[in-house]
Amino acid sequence: MKRSHLKKGLFVLVIVISCSAIYTYYKINKNAAEREFVCFEKLTIKLENGITPDLIFQEDFEELQLLVEYSLVARTEMLEVSNRLKSNKETPISSRDLLTLKKGTEDYLEIRKDLYAIADAYECGIDVTQPTLDKFNIDSKLHLKGLMLSLGAALTLYDNYFLGIILFEQDSRLRKVVNDPDMGFGLLANKLNEMTLNANSIETRHRIRRVITFYEEAKASLSGVDEDSDFAYLQLLIESSPSYNYIKEIRVKEIAGKKFVAFERITKDMLSDTSNDGFDMLSGFFGNTMGMFESRKGKLYGNDEVKEHIKSKLQPLDILLEKTPFRLTDKFIPGHFGHVAIWTGSKAELIDLGIWENEYVKKHERRVASNQNANSKEEHQIIEALRSGVKLSTLEEFMNIDDFAILRPVFKDDENDKLKKEALVMAFRQLGKKYDFNFDVNTTDKIVCSELAYVSFPSIDWPTEKTLGRHNISPDNVAKLAWNNVPLELVLFYHDGQLVDENIQLETMKALMQE
Repeated sequence: MKRSHLKKGLFVLVIVISCSAIYTYYKINKNAAEREFVCFEKLTIKLENGITPDLIFQEDFEELQLLVEYSLVARTEMLEVSNRLKSNKETPISSRDLLTLKKGTEDYLEIRKDLYAIADAYECGIDVTQPTLDKFNIDSKLHLKGLMLSLGAALTLYDNYFLGIILFEQDSRLRKVVNDPDMGFGLLANKLNEMTLNANSIETRHRIRRVITFYEEAKASLSGVDEDSDFAYLQLLIESSPSYNYIKEIRVKEIAGKKFVAFERITKDMLSDTSNDGFDMLSGFFGNTMGMFESRKGKLYGNDEVKEHIKSKLQPLDILLEKTPFRLTDKFIPGHFGHVAIWTGSKAELIDLGIWENEYVKKHERRVASNQNANSKEEHQIIEALRSGVKLSTLEEFMNIDDFAILRPVFKDDENDKLKKEALVMAFRQLGKKYDFNFDVNTTDKIVCSELAYVSFPSIDWPTEKTLGRHNISPDNVAKLAWNNVPLELVLFYHDGQLVDENIQLETMKALMQE
């Protein structure tokens, strides 16, 4: 009798599991069909309005780049808050950190909505037929790039989510902050729980795995994409994502038995990777999501001979340009150069200029000159705007690069000392400001790397460009002012790890910038 009941119970269980699987399969395919219809309906409307497929892609590609930047800044701030809270687990969260968390959650939800829009808009391309592609004049490369756009947006969402989960797992106070409602910030209750359910649904996992499979197969079979800068950016964004390899390993059958098995495994793996060494390991694990993923080291990295040569040329207020083609950040910046910084000079040089006692310089004196040698150039003497804000760095830290240029401001003799002092003090005044992920030169409370030069040298008429409705300045805009040796002059140039001869360095730099 008991055996008979057991058989009946097992039979019912098999039927329930089978029906659940059939329903899930039906729901996934039904939703996919609906998404494809909506996707191509929107595309048709845009095409009928005279917008080409290439232009549609380019607009969304630029939007994704901005959303990635927003995400990187938000993650950096969250890691900094987590680091502060780690050392004060028994105390209440400070009002400053509470504000950062609430505002960060509000910003994340806005980013999440926009990333979802891009992921959904292009996902339908995975099932599109060749006649449909021909009808819209979409070639194989553009087809793949569109799906990479969808995948890049989806993985950015996952990276944002997993970093948050890891941080919240380490501190119950953080979970409460995010799940508690706050109408002042427009936050509803249990948002973290809602995001968890969405991120770990069977359908979501199935969708993203399909796109990953398509991407890897299409990438292997398609030629002529290596020189496409958009493709290079998307490929690095995808393959530097911490979520990329984790999600690839998940099978739908793992989730079917228990919805959160796969999620729990991922979270536990990530937590075990980061728990032993705390914040430093966590920062390292997500280092690539800070835009610091490296496919290799820079060609000038660790080269003491080059560093000594550069030190012998540096003077206070020199503008430093660099290129790091092995990083995602470099691929986001238009033009040849990817970053701008300002050299402060040594303590002795700042004393000679008469600004060592200036209040804005004085507050950083221990970092600019931490030893007894006033002539040392081994201290934190580079002012640069990073995602964590405007900070002081060492030349050693800066040298993980392929290209390096020194540009020197050229002032009239009778104004040289006055303008040099003003500009250097202005550069010091930028320290501590937040990163300007809107890249808008009209905002001065936040700043991006090339804006550092724009703000510090008010006597120079800087060229700007308008993109996405904002006026901005790129590192190449800065470098162009050295083409005629006024108002900047090129002092030194290393390209691809090699010193360029002084007689041809300017022409070489101009040629590279015009490629």
